[in-house]
Amino acid sequence: MSETAADTVAAAVEKKVTLREELTARRKAMTNDLIDERGLKVQSRFLASPYYQKARTVALYAPIRGEVPTRDILIAALQDEKIVCYPLSHVHGRILAFRAIKSESELEPGRLGVREPTNSSDLIAVDQIDLFVVPGLGFSPDGKRLGRGGGYYDATLKAASSRSRRVGLAFNDQIVQALPTTSDDVDMDQIVTESQTLRGLCRSFDFLDT
Repeated sequence: MSETAADTVAAAVEKKVTLREELTARRKAMTNDLIDERGLKVQSRFLASPYYQKARTVALYAPIRGEVPTRDILIAALQDEKIVCYPLSHVHGRILAFRAIKSESELEPGRLGVREPTNSSDLIAVDQIDLFVVPGLGFSPDGKRLGRGGGYYDATLKAASSRSRRVGLAFNDQIVQALPTTSDDVDMDQIVTESQTLRGLCRSFDFLDT
């Protein structure tokens, strides 16, 4: 890597640190009632999207404080007879492992306190997942995502099938007009908030047929 390229990466990393602090503060300022109220709208908008409707296997996340809830999506997806899976806290390298569930009762607090499937649930290979529903601290309208810095989702999405798609769920307060990126970052196909759907990469909705 040239000195100029290294400086560019270093500047992006520094900017990310600042943005994480700002966006984390915004998230902490939201009350539980506000999260629930806005979260219902985000989930409803997501469920109406062609990405959800065409997907057969959907990877959800169990939200931590301040993230968009996903319970309504889980209930709808199970009723629609989709395969629904969640990431596990135990990872080998940076690629997340996923297990499918058939009921919300199969989610239990993992070693990090985040709910995840029990060991009795079926493992789902990353390359078998059609649609990844992705959390984040911030997103930009063109599909850039700012995570918490671990890089697990980025590595996982890079390892996924090329036909898979990814949708970020966010509140309006999490949308930033421009986000710094590095070569490790993976863009979203779409970002859904309580009041708008942002295009991102917006690759074909017919991803299962390609």
